[in-house]
This record gives sequence, structure tokens and C-alpha cells, in this order.
Amino acid sequence: MTTDPLSNPTRRRFMQQLAQTTGGVVLMPWVTSCVSSNNGSESAEKSGPASSGPDEAEAQPKAAVLAVPAVKPADWDPIAYNRARGNAGKIPESYLPSINGPDGVKKHLGKHLPYVPELKSAQVPSGMLAIMWGDPDKGYVRHPNAARGPENDNQGHWYNWVKVRKAVDGDAEEVKNTYPEWPGTLEQREGHFVVYGGGDITADSGKNTVYLVQLPKDAKPGDTIRIWAHCLTHGEYVDFIRVPETA
Repeated sequence: MTTDPLSNPTRRRFMQQLAQTTGGVVLMPWVTSCVSSNNGSESAEKSGPASSGPDEAEAQPKAAVLAVPAVKPADWDPIAYNRARGNAGKIPESYLPSINGPDGVKKHLGKHLPYVPELKSAQVPSGMLAIMWGDPDKGYVRHPNAARGPENDNQGHWYNWVKVRKAVDGDAEEVKNTYPEWPGTLEQREGHFVVYGGGDITADSGKNTVYLVQLPKDAKPGDTIRIWAHCLTHGEYVDFIRVPETA
């Protein structure tokens, strides 16, 4: 059963406080850092036409469905949230039958949610965090990656940006990590990807690809951070994860 996001006080608060994001942008070689000011939510009103989807999503104001919370709500449900936001325009229309279908959670929505894999600390540079998509421990299909080619209209299939922010109210630094190519050359992979278990990054449909994300300076081990990311093929997804104590 889908819960009405407006029925909970925590969600109602961040939905009512839209369009609070401000800040300056500093461009760096492959990350963008900005300080965003939020009172619980960020607005995401600039989007394409709303897609058809579940009645619950259509019944809510579009801006409310598209809003991205800065703080993890007490009743956070990443599947319900990303399905509603996807049907409101943040997932391509061609993919909506998949996410709304009987295997939508395991094979489609779940594989786009981030998790922290267990890696040797030497594989992760200081100040960075390793993430993958589609936690098999939760029964999700692992997310594949694909280079640009005729089978995908030369668009490729990987996450081309991942925004990371400490999940707190008020001012916080947000870092935008960008991934222009996959798998790219060895030089292009440096600081972008490592391979879970080692070996060829393209093996097993690229499912062993680990994304290295730059953490904001105000995020430390034990903190909850928000991951807001964009898959070239399947749109945007948002979730919250905890920075491991060993990171």
C-alpha cells in the first residue's frame, strides 16, 4: 500500500518549504561543491512533462512530489518515494511500466538505490566513499553499466552524476561528482571507479563497478548523507546512506 506523503507531519513540513536552495558554485576538475541552505527540502520544479503513473502520485501537487528532502524523514521509504517522483517526471516514460510492474522493486527501482560495499581501505582514497547500486543483500538486482554504443543510441548506461550532501537542516556543503565516461581509459577511471573484487571492470555487464564519490568536508564517519544521482538511461534516484565508521 502506498502512503500519502502529505499525511505525515515530517513530510508535510519539507513539502511546504520548497525552493529554499541558495548558494555559490565552485567548479573543480570533476566535482562541484556548493553550500546549500535548506529548511528540510529542496525544490526540483524544472522538469519535463509529468508522466502517467499511480493515482497517488497524480493526486499530489507536482512540486511536492518532486521535492528532495535534505533530512531523512522518519518514515522514509525509498521505493515509494522514487516511484512517485519517477512517475512525476524524473524517470523516462519508457521505463515507467517496468518500475510500476510486478518486478518493479527487485529488478528496477531497487537496482538504482545506493549502498556501501565492503572494500579494502586502500582502494578508497581519503575523503571519498565507495558506493554501488542495487544491494543484493536486499534482494535487488545489481546495476549494470555499459559503454556508449549502437544498442543504447550511443548514450551509454551508467551514473553520470552523483550529488552528495550531509543530511541536515540548514546550510550544508553539497558535492556533485561527475562521471563523463564509462569505462573510459585507465587514466579516466582514476578517482572515479574501482572494481569490486578486482579484474576487468567490463566483466559481468559492468556490475562490479564501484563509484568513488567525494564526501563533503562537513560529513564524517557515522553521519547520514543524502545520495541524489542520475542514471543516463533510467533517470534520477534519491536515498540516504550512512558513512561507515571505517570510511
